[in-house]
This record gives sequence, C-alpha cells and structure tokens, in this order.
Amino acid sequence: MAYNILISDKFDAEGVKKLQEQKDFEVIYDKGYKREEFLKLLPKANGLIIRSATRVDKEAIACAENLKLIIRAGVGVDNIDIPEASRKGIIVMNSPGGNSISTAELAIALMFGLARNIPQSDASMKSGKWEKSKFLGVELNNKTMGIVGLGRIGKEVAARARSLNMNVIGFDPFLPEETLKTLDIQIVSAEEILAQSDFLTVHTPLTETTKDFINKKNLPSLKDGIRLINCARGGIYNEDALAEGLKSGKIAGVALDVLVQEPPPPEHPLLKFENCLLTPHLGASTGDAEFAVAMDTVNQMVDFFTKGIANFALNFPTLDPAAMKFLTPYITGGEKAGKLLSNLCSGDFSKIEVRFNGEISGSMTQPIMTAVIQGALSISMGDEVNSVNAPYLAKDRGIEVSKSEHSKVGGYENSIQVIFKGKKGYDYEISYSSIQGEPMIISIYKQPVEFRPEGILLVIENKDVPKVVGAVGMFLGEHGINIARLELSRDSRGGNARCVLTVDDILGPEALEQLRKMDHILRAVQIDLR
Repeated sequence: MAYNILISDKFDAEGVKKLQEQKDFEVIYDKGYKREEFLKLLPKANGLIIRSATRVDKEAIACAENLKLIIRAGVGVDNIDIPEASRKGIIVMNSPGGNSISTAELAIALMFGLARNIPQSDASMKSGKWEKSKFLGVELNNKTMGIVGLGRIGKEVAARARSLNMNVIGFDPFLPEETLKTLDIQIVSAEEILAQSDFLTVHTPLTETTKDFINKKNLPSLKDGIRLINCARGGIYNEDALAEGLKSGKIAGVALDVLVQEPPPPEHPLLKFENCLLTPHLGASTGDAEFAVAMDTVNQMVDFFTKGIANFALNFPTLDPAAMKFLTPYITGGEKAGKLLSNLCSGDFSKIEVRFNGEISGSMTQPIMTAVIQGALSISMGDEVNSVNAPYLAKDRGIEVSKSEHSKVGGYENSIQVIFKGKKGYDYEISYSSIQGEPMIISIYKQPVEFRPEGILLVIENKDVPKVVGAVGMFLGEHGINIARLELSRDSRGGNARCVLTVDDILGPEALEQLRKMDHILRAVQIDLR
C-alpha cells in the first residue's frame, strides 16, 4: 500500500530525502504552502508533517479525509486541534528531544554574554570607541548557577555548568527525591535558589505554577547582582519586574531568548537597557537541531506506517470509532479534572485515585486514567507529558495511581470521581460526568456544583454570608474582567460556600492577591483550561 506523506512547512532536506527513499511513500513537499494550497492537498494525505507555520484546526481536519497521523516537528502543538483530531481518529505526535542540546548551549552562551558584556563591547567597538574600563566582567569560576526545571534541557545545562567549575544548584518540586539524587547537584527550595544564585536559568513550560516565577513581590529576595537567563517560555519571568530590577541595580543583567509578545513592541521596557540581551527565539535555531528534529520526525513517520509504532503520541489512537465517541467526553474531562485538582492542591499530591461509577465501569478505563494523570502532570511538565508516557512519568515521580469500579451511581447515568491525596494529609476531590456529549464537573470536595471545565476559571471558597458574590463581581468589573458564567454551592446555611466563575481574561497576580484578601474569602484559585 502506498502512503501519501505531506510536509506542509519548510523541512530539512536530508529528512525529505530519507522519506522519499522509503518504499511505498509518496512525498509531497515544496518548502511550504499557502493556506488554500494546503487545504487542497490535505484530502490525499495519509501522514502530515508540520512545524509552527501550519495551523491544523477544525477546518483543516475536516478536509483530511484519509489522514491517519500528524507529526509536529518540534515540541509545541498549540497549532493543532488535538481534541478534533482525536474525534476523527487521527494520531497526533510531536518530536520533543531534538533541540535539547541547542537550547542548552544557547543558555550557556547567553550566560557568557552576560558575564563578559560581549554584545555591548562589540557594539561599542563598532561605533569607534575603546571603553575597556566600562565593560568590567565577572568570572564564572566558583559562581553559583541556579537551574529551575531539571528535565532534558536543564540536565544538559547542569553538565556544562559543572564543567566550568560552577556550583550548580537546582529546583524542581515535581521530580521525586530519588531522581534528583542521581543528578549530582544540590537541590534547594524556590526561595533558596533565588537567594543563592549568581546566574539563574529556567527550563520549564509556562504554567500557572511557573508563570511570574520572578515578580515584583519577590524581587527583594533575589541575590544582589543576579544575572537571569530564559530560553524556555516568555512569562516565566515577569518582564515589568525585570525592568524594575535592572533599573534599581538589584539585577545585574538579563538575557532572554523568549518574550511574552514576539516580536516585542517598540515601547517594550526592556529594550532600553544595555545590560539586557535579547535574541529572537533562537533556542532550536541551529542546523544540528533542525536536522535532529527532522530525523526524529521521519523515523516516527516510518515506524508508524511500517511497524505500527506510535512514539510520542499525544492522544488515543487505538479506540474504535464507537468506543471513541462514548469515551471522548470522559477522556477530555479526565484531563481537565487532573489539571483542576493539580491547581487546587498546588501540585501537592502523592496518590491519584479514580472511581468509575455506572456503565462506564465496564468500559475501557485506561485511556481515562491516563488522561487524569496527564492533566495532573501537565501543570509542571507541559508538552513533555503525553498519553503514552504519563503513567510512566507518574511512576518515576513516586505517584501511586489506583482505580475502583462500581456499577451503582446516584443521580447520573455515569460519573467519575477523581481524588488526589496530598503529601500533607489533605484530600482533594472532583466528580464529573458527560452531559450531552460534553464533560461536566458535578462536584468539588463532595459539594454539588455543575460547571464546564473550560476557559479561565476562578474557584473561590468563602464564608456563606450576604454580599460576597456581589463584592467579587464588582471587584472583577473594576479590573475589566467579564464574567461569562457563575455557579454557586454551599455545604450549609452560614457555613462554607463555593463559587466557580468562568471569566474572559486572566486576573493579574497582584489583583488575584487582592481578591484573596477580601472579606470572607477563604481561598481563591485561578485556573487556565484554555
């Protein structure tokens, strides 16, 4: 059988050649296509390789009558509608490992640039100046390098920093102690890494946990003269806080390969600082990295069509259409429930228990279990966790996963109860069901409340007294936040109540803190499920 493979973005020439050499592979490639051309080519495609330029949305998937596999040559899959692909039985993969070395080396290069003022002195020389005394640098020898995020890239950075005789310390609360011990570096807390690091680099996804890891509030906690590096995601460092730290001298230098808005607007506050080095998202921009990602992608495509192997699959390809139609809302709801609980407990959990109630208990439950685990781990691991590796990653982190099945269920034909057991002895619990083919949360902490797990949510616990909901509404209105939906519940009159709001925009960190300090508010958690 011949397989039609469409490569819709610019791709490494050796990768194209290797695919063309495969028996029974017909490769369509012309260094990228406009949207109209892409949609016209899709109906014939059995396999699709994309990079960041191609958008595989609902419209594109509707055109893909014969498509079996989409591979993103790289990590991020924001340009693929994975739920829609799953509904159509299309497997989605990424190739996450090929750019690790290039990104790690860029972080080290930026560290050198910060230490010795290389870009500034080069610009000075080219302007006809000789300012030797102005560009006094610092040695890396015996300095402390802090690494936040000790995955593939973080480990590569650590190895290179140790070879420079640097004191390497690390922070990663989501890796088990046993794993961290094998890294041969000192593991410290978030507070300690800020206070001790001469150089600090981050290699984590952007999640609610990592966003604004450095912000205006914790600026005073930084070691005086710290130099900061970010080759991961814009927003892990708050950019206004960086500008404030550079202006005051608290921060000696900043090097960013990523920004919240790319390219940055002309008025961006960091553009005016000579000791802020900026590069245009070059982490994976080496011929070596592009070649490695291309080879990984080609091997994945070949293995799938010739051996039936699905490496780095991000969805659930093995279910038959009837089972997929029934299970999809429960799979989607499981991932959302995992994300919700992981946010509610701030990642503090050591056990996951899933209870299946009703007819669903007799179905294939493993994809749902995997979805719950994937959602739980995604808050810390982002794109690194997927439907294939989620159970193994949970096991590596010492997270115990169990399930139970019950034929009886009250109130709903089927329901799934997800319980996270916290390391400090607390239990966090959510139940959900499927209503009209869509996942619906039906209770939090055994307290009935129905809401769709989608968009931006504010989950508020408060004392059950008058005017609280109105005060919250007024507060959000004053901050320009529109409320799309609102659901209320309470355990008893005058007891504790819960309010779940779906809002149109993210509430900033300072405003969120103000909300938490309002009268009668016991707890407020913001969760982005977009």
